[in-house]
Amino acid sequence: MNNYVIYLRGINVGGKNKIKMADLRLVLDAAGFNQVKTYIQSGNIVLQSSLSCTEITSQLESLLVQNFELDSKLVRVLALEHSLYQKIIEEAPKTFGDNTAEIDYRYEVMFLIGVTSDEVMKEVAIREEIDRVWQGSYAVYYRRPGPKHPDYTKSALSRIIKKPIYQSITMRNWRTTMKMNELLNTL
Repeated sequence: MNNYVIYLRGINVGGKNKIKMADLRLVLDAAGFNQVKTYIQSGNIVLQSSLSCTEITSQLESLLVQNFELDSKLVRVLALEHSLYQKIIEEAPKTFGDNTAEIDYRYEVMFLIGVTSDEVMKEVAIREEIDRVWQGSYAVYYRRPGPKHPDYTKSALSRIIKKPIYQSITMRNWRTTMKMNELLNTL
């Protein structure tokens, strides 16, 4: 059995594609996945399986469409093996996620679905002196001003939503990324 982090893209966003995590856990348990745990309502899952990432992705995409009323064009599944997830965390910049200073920042991890970090970096916009972006091998790391920061509304991160590459990204904040790592390590 291998341990996996699963991110669902396009569910429970803006009142669309609603799935209760308790219902999702029941479906995944019934499908033979082990140690299924979810975190908050945005499609964050850890589980154990003997299947490969590709097989998990395919099976979950089918299960979602079969068991829930969804606009399947919006939904994507990303399965990450434990070792790869560890590499993504290890590649984060040294102070990424550190909000101990007086300045308020938000830290986002762009997890890639079928695209490279080179492709994403070509499309990611930043505003100098406001945003920072770092390229990893398997993810892109983005720092933007938080709600208490004077430049909160000036970040360029939202520009990516209008680009086709956005369909191949699922974003999680650093706190969620680390919580998923913690859950992964309890399997």
